[in-house]
Amino acid sequence: MKYRVSLLALCAAAISSCSTVDTTRSSLNERLAAARADAETNALAEGYSQFLVARYASLINDPDEAAQKYAQVVRSSPDDVSIMEQAVFSALLANDFPLALSISNKAPAGTLSETSLPRLTRATQMLISGHSGKVADQLEGRDAGMFNHLIMTSLEAWALVDLGKPGDAQIKLLSASDGDPYLDTIVLNLLGLMEVAVGEDEAALKTFQTVDESGTLIATAADSYARLLANRGQGETAVGVLDRFLKTMGHNPSISALKAEIGSGGVPPPIKRVSVREGAALSFYVPAAALAAQSQNDLPGVYYTIALRLDPDLHIARALWADALDRAGRSEESIRMLEAIPASSPFYSTARGQLAWALRRDQQNDEAYALVRTTLAANPDRDLKIQMADLLRALDRPGEALQVFNDLISADDARGEPDWRLYYARGAIHERLGYWPLAESDLKTAKALNPTSPDVLNYLGYSWVDRGLNLDAGLDLIRRALALRPQSGAITDSLGWAYYKIGRYEDAIIYLERAAELEPGLAEINDHLGDAYWMAGRKREARYQWQRAISLSDDAREKDILQRKILTGPDVPASSRAHLP
Repeated sequence: MKYRVSLLALCAAAISSCSTVDTTRSSLNERLAAARADAETNALAEGYSQFLVARYASLINDPDEAAQKYAQVVRSSPDDVSIMEQAVFSALLANDFPLALSISNKAPAGTLSETSLPRLTRATQMLISGHSGKVADQLEGRDAGMFNHLIMTSLEAWALVDLGKPGDAQIKLLSASDGDPYLDTIVLNLLGLMEVAVGEDEAALKTFQTVDESGTLIATAADSYARLLANRGQGETAVGVLDRFLKTMGHNPSISALKAEIGSGGVPPPIKRVSVREGAALSFYVPAAALAAQSQNDLPGVYYTIALRLDPDLHIARALWADALDRAGRSEESIRMLEAIPASSPFYSTARGQLAWALRRDQQNDEAYALVRTTLAANPDRDLKIQMADLLRALDRPGEALQVFNDLISADDARGEPDWRLYYARGAIHERLGYWPLAESDLKTAKALNPTSPDVLNYLGYSWVDRGLNLDAGLDLIRRALALRPQSGAITDSLGWAYYKIGRYEDAIIYLERAAELEPGLAEINDHLGDAYWMAGRKREARYQWQRAISLSDDAREKDILQRKILTGPDVPASSRAHLP
Protein backbone atom coordinates (compact mmCIF):
# COMPACT_ATOMS: atom_id res chain seq x y z
CA MET A 1 0.00 0.00 0.00
CA LYS A 2 2.84 2.38 0.80
CA TYR A 3 4.38 1.75 -2.59
CA ARG A 4 1.10 2.48 -4.41
CA VAL A 5 0.65 5.76 -2.56
CA SER A 6 4.18 6.78 -3.44
CA LEU A 7 3.65 5.94 -7.11
CA LEU A 8 0.38 7.82 -7.21
CA ALA A 9 2.00 10.80 -5.62
CA LEU A 10 4.78 10.71 -8.17
CA CYS A 11 2.31 10.49 -11.04
CA ALA A 12 0.32 13.39 -9.68
CA ALA A 13 3.45 15.43 -9.33
CA ALA A 14 4.49 14.58 -12.89
CA ILE A 15 1.05 15.51 -14.31
CA SER A 16 1.03 18.71 -12.31
CA SER A 17 4.44 19.69 -13.53
CA CYS A 18 3.46 19.49 -17.19
CA SER A 19 1.59 22.79 -17.03
CA THR A 20 4.15 24.69 -14.87
CA VAL A 21 7.53 23.47 -16.06
CA ASP A 22 9.10 26.92 -16.53
CA THR A 23 8.09 28.11 -13.06
CA THR A 24 9.46 24.97 -11.41
CA ARG A 25 12.80 25.18 -13.18
CA SER A 26 13.06 28.83 -12.24
CA SER A 27 12.37 28.01 -8.58
CA LEU A 28 14.92 25.21 -8.63
CA ASN A 29 17.60 27.48 -10.09
CA GLU A 30 16.86 30.12 -7.51
CA ARG A 31 17.08 27.57 -4.73
CA LEU A 32 20.39 26.25 -6.08
CA ALA A 33 21.75 29.78 -6.37
CA ALA A 34 20.62 30.55 -2.84
CA ALA A 35 22.23 27.34 -1.59
CA ARG A 36 25.49 28.22 -3.31
CA ALA A 37 25.38 31.73 -1.85
CA ASP A 38 24.72 30.30 1.61
CA ALA A 39 27.64 27.89 1.20
CA GLU A 40 29.93 30.69 0.10
CA THR A 41 28.76 32.89 2.96
CA ASN A 42 29.30 30.08 5.45
CA ALA A 43 32.74 29.39 4.00
CA LEU A 44 33.65 33.06 4.23
CA ALA A 45 32.31 33.23 7.77
CA GLU A 46 34.26 30.13 8.73
CA GLY A 47 37.40 31.47 7.08
CA TYR A 48 37.01 34.82 8.79
CA SER A 49 36.38 33.07 12.10
CA GLN A 50 39.58 31.05 11.70
CA PHE A 51 41.42 34.23 10.73
CA LEU A 52 40.25 36.00 13.88
CA VAL A 53 41.31 33.04 16.03
CA ALA A 54 44.69 32.97 14.30
CA ARG A 55 45.13 36.71 14.72
CA TYR A 56 44.18 36.51 18.38
CA ALA A 57 46.60 33.61 18.93
CA SER A 58 49.36 35.74 17.41
CA LEU A 59 48.52 38.63 19.72
CA ILE A 60 48.62 36.45 22.85
CA ASN A 61 51.94 34.89 21.80
CA ASP A 62 50.62 31.43 20.90
CA PRO A 63 52.34 30.73 17.56
CA ASP A 64 51.35 27.05 17.49
CA GLU A 65 47.63 27.85 17.57
CA ALA A 66 48.13 30.77 15.19
CA ALA A 67 49.97 28.55 12.70
CA GLN A 68 47.25 25.90 12.71
CA LYS A 69 44.44 28.42 12.25
CA TYR A 70 46.24 30.37 9.54
CA ALA A 71 46.85 27.08 7.74
CA GLN A 72 43.08 26.51 7.69
CA VAL A 73 42.44 30.04 6.41
CA VAL A 74 44.94 29.56 3.58
CA ARG A 75 42.95 26.59 2.25
CA SER A 76 40.04 28.90 1.46
CA SER A 77 42.11 32.00 0.58
CA PRO A 78 45.29 30.82 -1.18
CA ASP A 79 45.32 33.97 -3.34
CA ASP A 80 45.52 36.35 -0.37
CA VAL A 81 49.18 37.43 -0.23
CA SER A 82 49.07 38.89 3.30
CA ILE A 83 47.36 35.80 4.76
CA MET A 84 49.81 33.50 2.96
CA GLU A 85 52.78 35.46 4.32
CA GLN A 86 51.36 35.54 7.85
CA ALA A 87 50.52 31.83 7.76
CA VAL A 88 54.08 30.85 6.82
CA PHE A 89 55.48 33.35 9.34
CA SER A 90 53.40 31.78 12.12
CA ALA A 91 54.43 28.25 11.17
CA LEU A 92 58.12 29.14 11.14
CA LEU A 93 57.77 31.05 14.40
CA ALA A 94 56.27 27.88 15.89
CA ASN A 95 59.39 25.99 14.68
CA ASP A 96 57.25 23.94 12.30
CA PHE A 97 59.09 23.93 8.98
CA PRO A 98 56.99 21.07 7.49
CA LEU A 99 53.80 23.08 8.09
CA ALA A 100 55.41 26.20 6.63
CA LEU A 101 56.37 24.19 3.54
CA SER A 102 52.89 22.68 3.23
CA ILE A 103 51.32 26.14 3.36
CA SER A 104 53.87 27.57 0.90
CA ASN A 105 53.15 24.79 -1.58
CA LYS A 106 49.49 25.87 -1.69
CA ALA A 107 50.38 29.30 -3.03
CA PRO A 108 49.48 29.85 -6.69
CA ALA A 109 52.32 31.17 -8.85
CA GLY A 110 50.95 34.72 -8.82
CA THR A 111 50.63 34.78 -5.04
CA LEU A 112 54.01 33.13 -4.48
CA SER A 113 55.84 35.76 -6.51
CA GLU A 114 54.43 38.49 -4.24
CA THR A 115 55.60 36.84 -0.99
CA SER A 116 58.95 36.51 0.78
CA LEU A 117 58.84 33.73 3.38
CA PRO A 118 56.95 31.21 1.20
CA ARG A 119 59.55 31.67 -1.54
CA LEU A 120 62.40 31.22 0.94
CA THR A 121 60.76 28.14 2.43
CA ARG A 122 60.25 26.44 -0.94
CA ALA A 123 63.73 27.36 -2.16
CA THR A 124 65.26 25.96 1.03
CA GLN A 125 63.45 22.67 0.54
CA MET A 126 64.74 22.48 -3.05
CA LEU A 127 68.32 22.80 -1.82
CA ILE A 128 67.77 20.25 0.96
CA SER A 129 66.24 17.74 -1.45
CA GLY A 130 69.14 18.02 -3.90
CA HIS A 131 67.40 20.18 -6.49
CA SER A 132 69.75 23.17 -6.33
CA GLY A 133 69.09 23.93 -9.98
CA LYS A 134 65.51 24.90 -9.06
CA VAL A 135 66.41 27.25 -6.19
CA ALA A 136 66.66 30.37 -8.35
CA ASP A 137 63.26 29.67 -9.94
CA GLN A 138 61.62 29.42 -6.51
CA LEU A 139 63.06 32.81 -5.52
CA GLU A 140 61.73 34.66 -8.58
CA GLY A 141 59.33 37.48 -7.70
CA ARG A 142 58.97 41.03 -6.50
CA ASP A 143 61.58 42.84 -4.44
CA ALA A 144 61.52 41.32 -0.95
CA GLY A 145 63.25 44.18 0.85
CA MET A 146 66.88 44.60 1.81
CA PHE A 147 66.95 41.97 4.57
CA ASN A 148 65.23 39.18 2.66
CA HIS A 149 67.08 40.12 -0.54
CA LEU A 150 70.37 39.44 1.26
CA ILE A 151 69.18 36.01 2.40
CA MET A 152 67.66 35.07 -0.94
CA THR A 153 70.80 36.06 -2.85
CA SER A 154 73.02 34.19 -0.39
CA LEU A 155 70.85 31.08 -0.67
CA GLU A 156 71.01 31.23 -4.46
CA ALA A 157 74.80 31.63 -4.26
CA TRP A 158 75.19 28.46 -2.19
CA ALA A 159 72.95 26.63 -4.66
CA LEU A 160 75.44 27.66 -7.38
CA VAL A 161 78.27 26.23 -5.29
CA ASP A 162 76.34 22.98 -5.13
CA LEU A 163 76.03 23.07 -8.93
CA GLY A 164 79.82 23.35 -9.26
CA LYS A 165 79.85 27.03 -10.22
CA PRO A 166 81.97 28.69 -7.49
CA GLY A 167 82.85 31.75 -9.59
CA ASP A 168 79.22 32.48 -10.40
CA ALA A 169 78.35 31.83 -6.74
CA GLN A 170 80.81 34.44 -5.48
CA ILE A 171 79.62 37.03 -8.00
CA LYS A 172 76.02 36.33 -6.98
CA LEU A 173 76.88 36.67 -3.28
CA LEU A 174 78.68 39.97 -3.78
CA SER A 175 75.56 41.36 -5.45
CA ALA A 176 73.63 40.92 -2.20
CA SER A 177 74.98 44.01 -0.44
CA ASP A 178 74.01 46.66 -3.01
CA GLY A 179 76.77 48.83 -1.54
CA ASP A 180 75.21 49.02 1.93
CA PRO A 181 78.04 49.18 4.54
CA TYR A 182 76.11 47.11 7.08
CA LEU A 183 75.33 44.38 4.58
CA ASP A 184 78.88 44.50 3.21
CA THR A 185 80.26 43.08 6.45
CA ILE A 186 77.81 40.15 6.44
CA VAL A 187 78.47 39.44 2.76
CA LEU A 188 82.26 39.51 3.20
CA ASN A 189 82.07 37.11 6.14
CA LEU A 190 79.98 34.71 4.04
CA LEU A 191 82.29 35.21 1.06
CA GLY A 192 85.33 34.17 3.08
CA LEU A 193 83.55 31.05 4.27
CA MET A 194 82.49 30.25 0.70
CA GLU A 195 86.07 30.66 -0.52
CA VAL A 196 87.29 28.23 2.13
CA ALA A 197 84.47 25.82 1.24
CA VAL A 198 85.63 25.64 -2.39
CA GLY A 199 89.33 25.46 -1.51
CA GLU A 200 90.33 29.04 -2.37
CA ASP A 201 92.28 29.52 0.86
CA GLU A 202 94.52 32.38 -0.28
CA ALA A 203 91.52 34.43 -1.40
CA ALA A 204 89.79 33.61 1.90
CA LEU A 205 92.78 34.87 3.92
CA LYS A 206 92.60 38.23 2.14
CA THR A 207 88.85 38.46 2.62
CA PHE A 208 89.04 37.58 6.32
CA GLN A 209 91.89 40.05 6.86
CA THR A 210 89.75 42.84 5.42
CA VAL A 211 86.84 41.95 7.69
CA ASP A 212 89.11 41.54 10.74
CA GLU A 213 90.59 44.99 10.22
CA SER A 214 87.08 46.44 10.40
CA GLY A 215 86.36 44.52 13.61
CA THR A 216 83.30 42.75 12.19
CA LEU A 217 84.28 39.08 11.99
CA ILE A 218 81.51 36.68 12.91
CA ALA A 219 82.37 33.66 15.06
CA THR A 220 82.42 31.09 12.25
CA ALA A 221 84.60 33.35 10.11
CA ALA A 222 86.99 34.04 13.01
CA ASP A 223 87.25 30.30 13.61
CA SER A 224 87.98 29.60 9.94
CA TYR A 225 90.48 32.49 9.65
CA ALA A 226 92.40 31.36 12.74
CA ARG A 227 92.63 27.79 11.47
CA LEU A 228 93.94 28.95 8.12
CA LEU A 229 96.62 31.06 9.81
CA ALA A 230 97.62 28.33 12.27
CA ASN A 231 98.07 25.83 9.43
CA ARG A 232 100.49 28.30 7.80
CA GLY A 233 102.60 28.50 10.92
CA GLN A 234 101.11 31.80 12.06
CA GLY A 235 99.79 30.61 15.39
CA GLU A 236 100.52 33.84 17.22
CA THR A 237 98.61 35.85 14.62
CA ALA A 238 95.75 33.36 14.84
CA VAL A 239 95.56 33.78 18.62
CA GLY A 240 95.51 37.54 18.12
CA VAL A 241 92.54 37.24 15.76
CA LEU A 242 90.61 35.18 18.29
CA ASP A 243 91.57 37.44 21.19
CA ARG A 244 90.32 40.52 19.32
CA PHE A 245 87.07 38.73 18.54
CA LEU A 246 86.48 37.82 22.18
CA LYS A 247 87.23 41.36 23.36
CA THR A 248 84.90 42.85 20.75
CA MET A 249 82.04 40.35 20.74
CA GLY A 250 82.20 38.85 24.23
CA HIS A 251 82.21 35.29 25.50
CA ASN A 252 82.06 32.48 22.95
CA PRO A 253 82.92 28.98 24.22
CA SER A 254 83.88 27.66 20.79
CA ILE A 255 86.28 30.53 20.08
CA SER A 256 87.75 30.36 23.58
CA ALA A 257 88.45 26.63 23.17
CA LEU A 258 90.10 27.19 19.76
CA LYS A 259 92.24 30.00 21.17
CA ALA A 260 93.49 27.70 23.93
CA GLU A 261 94.16 24.88 21.43
CA ILE A 262 96.19 27.07 19.06
CA GLY A 263 97.92 28.85 21.94
CA SER A 264 99.19 25.53 23.33
CA GLY A 265 101.57 25.27 20.37
CA GLY A 266 100.60 21.74 19.40
CA VAL A 267 99.49 20.38 16.05
CA PRO A 268 97.41 23.03 14.26
CA PRO A 269 93.68 22.25 14.28
CA PRO A 270 92.27 21.09 10.93
CA ILE A 271 90.73 23.59 8.55
CA LYS A 272 86.94 23.46 8.59
CA ARG A 273 85.23 23.70 5.22
CA VAL A 274 81.50 24.24 5.53
CA SER A 275 79.16 22.16 3.40
CA VAL A 276 76.60 23.74 1.07
CA ARG A 277 73.83 23.18 3.62
CA GLU A 278 75.95 24.59 6.46
CA GLY A 279 76.81 27.65 4.36
CA ALA A 280 73.16 28.13 3.41
CA ALA A 281 72.19 27.84 7.08
CA LEU A 282 74.67 30.62 7.93
CA SER A 283 73.04 32.76 5.23
CA PHE A 284 69.90 32.70 7.40
CA TYR A 285 71.53 32.64 10.82
CA VAL A 286 74.05 35.49 10.48
CA PRO A 287 71.56 38.21 9.41
CA ALA A 288 69.02 36.92 11.95
CA ALA A 289 71.58 37.08 14.79
CA ALA A 290 72.49 40.63 13.75
CA LEU A 291 68.79 41.52 13.78
CA ALA A 292 68.34 39.93 17.22
CA ALA A 293 71.17 42.06 18.61
CA GLN A 294 69.31 45.22 17.59
CA SER A 295 65.73 44.35 18.52
CA GLN A 296 63.66 42.43 21.04
CA ASN A 297 60.98 41.08 18.69
CA ASP A 298 60.49 37.48 17.60
CA LEU A 299 61.30 37.93 13.91
CA PRO A 300 64.78 36.30 14.13
CA GLY A 301 63.14 33.03 15.25
CA VAL A 302 61.54 32.67 11.82
CA TYR A 303 64.98 32.54 10.20
CA TYR A 304 66.48 30.38 12.96
CA THR A 305 63.89 27.73 12.08
CA ILE A 306 65.06 27.60 8.47
CA ALA A 307 68.74 27.71 9.49
CA LEU A 308 68.27 24.72 11.79
CA ARG A 309 66.36 22.85 9.10
CA LEU A 310 69.42 23.23 6.89
CA ASP A 311 71.95 22.52 9.65
CA PRO A 312 70.55 20.83 12.79
CA ASP A 313 74.01 21.08 14.41
CA LEU A 314 74.03 24.88 14.37
CA HIS A 315 73.71 24.95 18.15
CA ILE A 316 74.53 28.64 18.51
CA ALA A 317 71.23 29.28 16.70
CA ARG A 318 69.43 27.06 19.22
CA ALA A 319 71.02 28.95 22.11
CA LEU A 320 70.12 32.38 20.72
CA TRP A 321 66.61 31.34 19.81
CA ALA A 322 66.05 29.81 23.23
CA ASP A 323 67.06 33.12 24.78
CA ALA A 324 64.58 34.97 22.56
CA LEU A 325 61.83 32.46 23.41
CA ASP A 326 62.49 32.88 27.11
CA ARG A 327 62.30 36.68 26.83
CA ALA A 328 59.03 36.33 24.93
CA GLY A 329 57.48 34.32 27.76
CA ARG A 330 57.61 31.02 25.86
CA SER A 331 59.55 29.26 28.61
CA GLU A 332 58.45 25.72 27.81
CA GLU A 333 59.64 26.04 24.22
CA SER A 334 62.88 27.63 25.40
CA ILE A 335 63.51 24.72 27.75
CA ARG A 336 62.89 22.17 24.98
CA MET A 337 65.23 24.05 22.67
CA LEU A 338 68.04 24.13 25.24
CA GLU A 339 67.59 20.49 26.17
CA ALA A 340 68.19 19.61 22.50
CA ILE A 341 71.78 20.92 22.68
CA PRO A 342 73.97 17.82 23.23
CA ALA A 343 76.82 17.52 25.72
CA SER A 344 79.26 17.29 22.81
CA SER A 345 78.44 20.84 21.70
CA PRO A 346 80.79 23.68 22.72
CA PHE A 347 77.62 25.56 23.64
CA TYR A 348 76.45 22.91 26.08
CA SER A 349 77.76 24.72 29.17
CA THR A 350 76.24 28.01 28.09
CA ALA A 351 72.98 26.20 27.40
CA ARG A 352 73.01 24.78 30.93
CA GLY A 353 73.12 28.29 32.32
CA GLN A 354 70.32 29.44 30.02
CA LEU A 355 68.29 26.35 30.91
CA ALA A 356 68.59 27.03 34.63
CA TRP A 357 67.35 30.59 34.13
CA ALA A 358 64.50 29.41 31.89
CA LEU A 359 63.40 26.97 34.60
CA ARG A 360 63.51 29.78 37.14
CA ARG A 361 61.34 32.05 34.99
CA ASP A 362 58.94 29.15 34.48
CA GLN A 363 58.62 28.93 38.29
CA GLN A 364 60.35 25.52 38.35
CA ASN A 365 62.62 26.69 41.16
CA ASP A 366 63.51 23.27 42.57
CA GLU A 367 64.56 22.05 39.12
CA ALA A 368 66.53 25.25 38.54
CA TYR A 369 68.35 24.90 41.87
CA ALA A 370 69.17 21.24 41.22
CA LEU A 371 70.66 22.20 37.85
CA VAL A 372 72.72 24.96 39.47
CA ARG A 373 74.21 22.54 41.99
CA THR A 374 74.95 19.95 39.29
CA THR A 375 76.56 22.59 37.08
CA LEU A 376 78.74 24.00 39.85
CA ALA A 377 79.83 20.51 40.90
CA ALA A 378 81.24 20.00 37.38
CA ASN A 379 83.60 22.98 37.90
CA PRO A 380 82.32 25.04 34.96
CA ASP A 381 84.13 27.93 33.30
CA ARG A 382 84.16 31.39 34.85
CA ASP A 383 81.28 32.86 32.84
CA LEU A 384 78.99 29.98 33.67
CA LYS A 385 79.90 30.28 37.36
CA ILE A 386 78.84 33.93 37.24
CA GLN A 387 75.51 32.91 35.72
CA MET A 388 74.99 30.33 38.44
CA ALA A 389 75.87 32.80 41.20
CA ASP A 390 73.35 35.30 39.82
CA LEU A 391 70.73 32.57 39.63
CA LEU A 392 71.35 31.54 43.24
CA ARG A 393 70.71 35.14 44.21
CA ALA A 394 67.46 35.13 42.19
CA LEU A 395 66.46 31.88 43.90
CA ASP A 396 66.75 33.64 47.26
CA ARG A 397 69.88 31.75 48.28
CA PRO A 398 72.17 34.73 48.91
CA GLY A 399 74.54 32.82 51.18
CA GLU A 400 75.35 30.26 48.51
CA ALA A 401 75.62 32.98 45.88
CA LEU A 402 78.02 34.88 48.13
CA GLN A 403 80.34 31.87 48.35
CA VAL A 404 80.51 31.53 44.57
CA PHE A 405 81.22 35.25 44.15
CA ASN A 406 83.94 35.02 46.82
CA ASP A 407 85.64 32.22 44.87
CA LEU A 408 85.37 34.13 41.60
CA ILE A 409 86.75 37.36 43.04
CA SER A 410 89.65 35.54 44.72
CA ALA A 411 90.58 33.85 41.44
CA ASP A 412 90.38 37.14 39.52
CA ASP A 413 92.47 39.00 42.08
CA ALA A 414 95.09 36.22 42.02
CA ARG A 415 95.46 36.81 38.27
CA GLY A 416 95.56 40.55 38.76
CA GLU A 417 92.32 40.99 36.80
CA PRO A 418 89.67 42.37 39.19
CA ASP A 419 86.17 42.62 37.67
CA TRP A 420 83.98 45.51 38.82
CA ARG A 421 80.81 43.55 37.97
CA LEU A 422 81.61 40.89 40.56
CA TYR A 423 82.34 43.44 43.29
CA TYR A 424 79.07 45.17 42.44
CA ALA A 425 77.12 41.89 42.59
CA ARG A 426 78.77 40.84 45.85
CA GLY A 427 78.17 44.29 47.32
CA ALA A 428 74.47 43.96 46.55
CA ILE A 429 74.37 40.58 48.32
CA HIS A 430 76.24 41.92 51.36
CA GLU A 431 73.80 44.84 51.53
CA ARG A 432 70.82 42.49 51.30
CA LEU A 433 72.22 40.30 54.10
CA GLY A 434 72.71 43.35 56.33
CA TYR A 435 76.51 43.41 56.11
CA TRP A 436 76.67 47.10 55.32
CA PRO A 437 80.40 47.77 55.93
CA LEU A 438 81.30 44.89 53.60
CA ALA A 439 78.71 46.06 51.06
CA GLU A 440 80.03 49.62 51.14
CA SER A 441 83.59 48.39 50.64
CA ASP A 442 82.60 46.27 47.62
CA LEU A 443 80.56 49.08 46.05
CA LYS A 444 83.42 51.54 46.50
CA THR A 445 85.80 49.07 44.86
CA ALA A 446 83.39 48.59 41.94
CA LYS A 447 83.16 52.38 41.58
CA ALA A 448 86.95 52.72 41.58
CA LEU A 449 87.23 50.06 38.87
CA ASN A 450 84.43 51.57 36.77
CA PRO A 451 83.63 55.14 37.81
CA THR A 452 81.08 55.66 35.02
CA SER A 453 78.76 52.72 35.71
CA PRO A 454 75.25 54.14 36.31
CA ASP A 455 74.31 50.99 38.23
CA VAL A 456 77.18 51.28 40.69
CA LEU A 457 76.78 55.04 41.13
CA ASN A 458 73.06 54.68 41.76
CA TYR A 459 73.38 51.72 44.13
CA LEU A 460 76.04 53.31 46.30
CA GLY A 461 74.38 56.74 46.26
CA TYR A 462 70.95 55.33 47.09
CA SER A 463 72.37 53.14 49.87
CA TRP A 464 74.02 56.15 51.49
CA VAL A 465 70.93 58.37 51.25
CA ASP A 466 68.56 55.63 52.42
CA ARG A 467 70.69 55.23 55.55
CA GLY A 468 71.03 58.96 56.12
CA LEU A 469 74.76 58.78 55.36
CA ASN A 470 76.85 61.09 53.17
CA LEU A 471 73.70 62.79 51.89
CA ASP A 472 75.41 65.35 49.66
CA ALA A 473 77.81 62.78 48.20
CA GLY A 474 74.97 60.31 47.74
CA LEU A 475 72.85 62.88 45.91
CA ASP A 476 75.80 63.71 43.66
CA LEU A 477 76.33 60.05 42.75
CA ILE A 478 72.65 59.58 41.88
CA ARG A 479 72.61 62.76 39.76
CA ARG A 480 75.65 61.48 37.85
CA ALA A 481 73.97 58.11 37.34
CA LEU A 482 70.81 59.77 36.01
CA ALA A 483 72.84 61.94 33.63
CA LEU A 484 74.36 58.75 32.21
CA ARG A 485 70.99 56.97 31.97
CA PRO A 486 68.24 59.61 31.88
CA GLN A 487 65.44 57.19 30.89
CA SER A 488 65.94 54.89 33.88
CA GLY A 489 62.90 54.75 36.13
CA ALA A 490 64.91 53.12 38.93
CA ILE A 491 67.57 55.86 38.99
CA THR A 492 64.95 58.60 38.69
CA ASP A 493 63.19 57.03 41.68
CA SER A 494 66.48 57.04 43.61
CA LEU A 495 66.93 60.76 43.09
CA GLY A 496 63.34 61.47 44.09
CA TRP A 497 63.74 59.34 47.21
CA ALA A 498 66.98 61.11 48.08
CA TYR A 499 65.16 64.45 48.01
CA TYR A 500 62.43 62.89 50.16
CA LYS A 501 64.96 61.76 52.75
CA ILE A 502 66.29 65.29 53.17
CA GLY A 503 62.81 66.81 53.38
CA ARG A 504 62.63 68.42 49.92
CA TYR A 505 59.20 66.96 49.16
CA GLU A 506 58.23 69.08 46.16
CA ASP A 507 61.50 68.19 44.42
CA ALA A 508 60.93 64.57 45.41
CA ILE A 509 57.46 64.57 43.82
CA ILE A 510 58.80 65.87 40.51
CA TYR A 511 61.24 62.97 40.15
CA LEU A 512 59.01 60.31 41.66
CA GLU A 513 56.15 61.20 39.30
CA ARG A 514 58.59 60.93 36.41
CA ALA A 515 59.81 57.56 37.72
CA ALA A 516 56.24 56.28 37.89
CA GLU A 517 55.78 57.25 34.25
CA LEU A 518 58.96 55.44 33.24
CA GLU A 519 58.24 52.31 35.34
CA PRO A 520 54.46 52.18 35.77
CA GLY A 521 54.43 48.61 37.07
CA LEU A 522 56.93 48.93 39.93
CA ALA A 523 55.30 48.91 43.36
CA GLU A 524 58.26 50.49 45.17
CA ILE A 525 58.05 53.65 43.07
CA ASN A 526 54.33 54.07 43.77
CA ASP A 527 55.07 53.49 47.45
CA HIS A 528 57.71 56.24 47.45
CA LEU A 529 55.44 58.62 45.54
CA GLY A 530 52.69 58.02 48.08
CA ASP A 531 55.08 58.90 50.92
CA ALA A 532 56.08 62.14 49.18
CA TYR A 533 52.46 63.11 48.50
CA TRP A 534 51.58 62.50 52.16
CA MET A 535 54.41 64.66 53.45
CA ALA A 536 53.38 67.40 51.01
CA GLY A 537 49.84 67.32 52.43
CA ARG A 538 48.31 65.53 49.41
CA LYS A 539 46.89 62.66 51.46
CA ARG A 540 44.15 61.49 49.10
CA GLU A 541 46.69 61.10 46.28
CA ALA A 542 49.05 59.37 48.70
CA ARG A 543 46.46 56.73 49.59
CA TYR A 544 45.75 56.16 45.92
CA GLN A 545 49.45 55.48 45.23
CA TRP A 546 49.73 53.07 48.19
CA GLN A 547 46.60 51.25 47.02
CA ARG A 548 48.17 50.93 43.57
CA ALA A 549 51.40 49.65 45.11
CA ILE A 550 49.38 46.96 46.93
CA SER A 551 47.88 45.83 43.62
CA LEU A 552 51.37 45.58 42.08
CA SER A 553 53.16 43.87 44.96
CA ASP A 554 53.51 40.11 45.49
CA ASP A 555 55.10 40.49 48.92
CA ALA A 556 52.63 39.87 51.80
CA ARG A 557 54.79 41.76 54.32
CA GLU A 558 55.04 44.80 52.03
CA LYS A 559 51.28 44.75 51.53
CA ASP A 560 50.74 44.83 55.31
CA ILE A 561 53.04 47.86 55.62
CA LEU A 562 51.19 49.63 52.82
CA GLN A 563 47.80 48.90 54.44
CA ARG A 564 49.03 50.50 57.66
CA LYS A 565 50.24 53.54 55.71
CA ILE A 566 46.78 54.02 54.25
CA LEU A 567 45.46 54.28 57.82
CA THR A 568 48.23 56.21 59.58
CA GLY A 569 50.64 57.57 56.97
CA PRO A 570 54.37 56.86 56.60
CA ASP A 571 57.09 57.11 59.17
CA VAL A 572 58.59 60.60 59.10
CA PRO A 573 62.19 60.74 57.76
CA ALA A 574 64.67 61.55 60.51
CA SER A 575 66.00 64.55 58.62
CA SER A 576 62.47 65.98 58.40
CA ARG A 577 61.55 65.79 62.08
CA ALA A 578 63.19 69.12 62.85
CA HIS A 579 60.62 70.77 60.58
CA LEU A 580 57.66 69.34 62.49
CA PRO A 581 55.77 71.49 65.01
